[in-house]
Amino acid sequence: MTTARWRTLLFVVMVAGVLFAIRPLASRLDPETLFLHSDKIAHVLYFAALWLLALRGGFAGRWSLALALLAYGVSIEVAQQLAPTKRSASLTDISADTIGIALGRWLAQRFPSLAGQPQKHRR
Repeated sequence: MTTARWRTLLFVVMVAGVLFAIRPLASRLDPETLFLHSDKIAHVLYFAALWLLALRGGFAGRWSLALALLAYGVSIEVAQQLAPTKRSASLTDISADTIGIALGRWLAQRFPSLAGQPQKHRR
């Protein structure tokens, strides 16, 4: 897949993430309420995936990317607080986002093929 397509996919996933985050909770079967801490696990996995998609899209895995993704996470929390739903902003969600970014960075270093980089041979 081309860099442009990876960037498009990243954009679509980020827009979908915002829409998912500001929707009203419909029932006890929502992903956020399936089991204890399921929401935090979802945040970690989502932001790790965003990191990997960004790398595939040609963005450099630097502090600027980490800060941009963290700003995105904070903006989602602000949107949840402002949306006319029963949702609210959470510092623990932002912490989970940060852990997800770190996980994505670690995965990209440990398994370069996830980030679209050739595998380095270890001796």
